[in-house]
Amino acid sequence: MNILLLDIDGTLIHDRGYRHAMRKTIEWVGQQRGLPTHAPAEQEINVLHSCGYSNEWDSVPFSIGINMLMKHLGDERRPDFAAWARRSTEFNGLPNERARDLLLHESPAELHADIHALLDEVQDPHISITTRAIYELVLGSDVFAKHFNLPPLLNSESFLATLDKPLLNDAGREIVLRHAATTYTARPSLPPDDSRAGLYQTPEAEIALEQLGILQLPNMGLGPMQWLADQFGGKIWDYAKPAATQSIAALLAATGTPLTKAATAAYQFTHLGRANELVCGLDGAVACVFEDNAGGVRGCQKAAAALAERGIHVTVRGFGIATDPAKRAALAQVCEGVYDDVNIALNKVDSDSR
Repeated sequence: MNILLLDIDGTLIHDRGYRHAMRKTIEWVGQQRGLPTHAPAEQEINVLHSCGYSNEWDSVPFSIGINMLMKHLGDERRPDFAAWARRSTEFNGLPNERARDLLLHESPAELHADIHALLDEVQDPHISITTRAIYELVLGSDVFAKHFNLPPLLNSESFLATLDKPLLNDAGREIVLRHAATTYTARPSLPPDDSRAGLYQTPEAEIALEQLGILQLPNMGLGPMQWLADQFGGKIWDYAKPAATQSIAALLAATGTPLTKAATAAYQFTHLGRANELVCGLDGAVACVFEDNAGGVRGCQKAAAALAERGIHVTVRGFGIATDPAKRAALAQVCEGVYDDVNIALNKVDSDSR
């Protein structure tokens, strides 16, 4: 059985909303603080993604920190953001931690407090001014204020709803809906039950699925992964891709398991070593992973290796979706093919399954 795991941004949808929010946040914070407002260009954003900066709450404060450091050093020319991204891979930790440690390494002591303030806590809009601005821009001021109970600062419409461009065409949509399929995305999404939504549980994935015409698809975004952290402890990134938990949860959701049960069964397998009948039922499945980021494919490969140790055999087929050379090079290391267009890759999987 083929199971389709579908990344959203850069794969099913051209995420212009996030990128515009990134630039606008850098501009707004820069104006507030008297800093240069240089923002990464499209090619540099692609390099940031290939170096692990797929979330704007990481790349935006990193970019602002670079501008701040360069101004302090007396150089307000446009930085080479791609070079900074590549240099950060020499450090360990989460993307914001790598960015912080690189900037701390390169900066004088008088900037350290500002660097820590930018990059120590990047996820919570109640703490991070950059993430607060990003959330307001991508959701729109009204949804932001309702969701986070914070007053809006920017009086903005939703950049996701107004600027994103679907990449999935009608034929590709039909293929998706003919197969067992689910999203497999690092977009925030609503919680999988009726619990109160919190961080990582904003309806960003749902906005995309509505635009794509596949709102009926199971949605294994960050919402269920945050739900796991709330239920069982730990942090969301203990569960979200490239961790194996989200991969297994997505496989289960695609085959009809409700999101709460899918996430719980995946947690029990990856963290407690328990393989229930749902997980055992994945034996013999073929996971077709459509990604613009190599980390998501690696998460599935990691999951397949762990399942194989328990005698549950899942074949992973990676299909990279990218036109940028840096992304294509990274994807080529983990995928059987890299395609310019997700619809071409979907058609290949559909043809192979006949």
